[in-house]
Amino acid sequence: MTKTPRVTVVTVTYASAGTVIGFLESCPADLPVLVVDNASPDETLAVVRAVRPATEMIANARNLGFGAACNLGLDGVRTEFALLANPDARLTEAAVAALVAAAEAHPGHRLVAPLLMDGEGRPIRSWNVAQPRRGLLPRNRDAEPWPEGPTCVAFASGACLLLRPADGLRFDEGFFLFYEDDDLCARAGGALLEPAARVFHAGGRSSPPSLATTWRKARCMAWSRLRFAALHGSLDAARRDGRRRVAHHLGKALGHALTVRPRKAVADLAGLAGTLAWLRGRR
Repeated sequence: MTKTPRVTVVTVTYASAGTVIGFLESCPADLPVLVVDNASPDETLAVVRAVRPATEMIANARNLGFGAACNLGLDGVRTEFALLANPDARLTEAAVAALVAAAEAHPGHRLVAPLLMDGEGRPIRSWNVAQPRRGLLPRNRDAEPWPEGPTCVAFASGACLLLRPADGLRFDEGFFLFYEDDDLCARAGGALLEPAARVFHAGGRSSPPSLATTWRKARCMAWSRLRFAALHGSLDAARRDGRRRVAHHLGKALGHALTVRPRKAVADLAGLAGTLAWLRGRR
């Protein structure tokens, strides 16, 4: 008798034709997969249909942002668990099984995260203390021990998270991109990191690199950083930080322009644009 799947894999795509093939091929064959596409301008949906025809797809007419698209996917899940994973992640049956086992053994945790690995098979520090405390820690944290068993963490990367959709935990759709996983973990009371579950993650490969992508990501990063600080700290402190960051981004952009580093100059100009937009109450 065929066992009913307990996990649905949910991924959000945008111009992900080049990486979603490997993702779909890595998903265990017996698990349903739900792809939420944010109006990709490339052949992402055609690639999904060709590689895994049984995949359920939600095709948004416009780019709704990462969190909003994840929420659409979570609302469409009919299994006990949803495994949110970026299209540049690579799953295994063993990793999924370890995550489910950890969720069952520790039901008080609303989020369970794997240990992320880079392309060379090296572990990535994909967890952290809460965002407001990170600036108090030394920049070089290589001496910190790696977890040997299930570990409670304040933050775990949204690149791969297991949760129960019926629990009602959803992303704040006010974040278009970045810091939505910080916010989710803060509202969930942290996450459980299960190092026995190992998931490869290329990082930043969900969409192809370009100056337009650099601009969009850097602008969103700057805007979302300040929104998170205002929501989970003080609005006045976030505004002071924003004003400091205007000078920071402007100075760095000028320096990068003078040293002919166009991509870095674009990133800081985008960070400046995102910071000014937030200070002016714009998206």
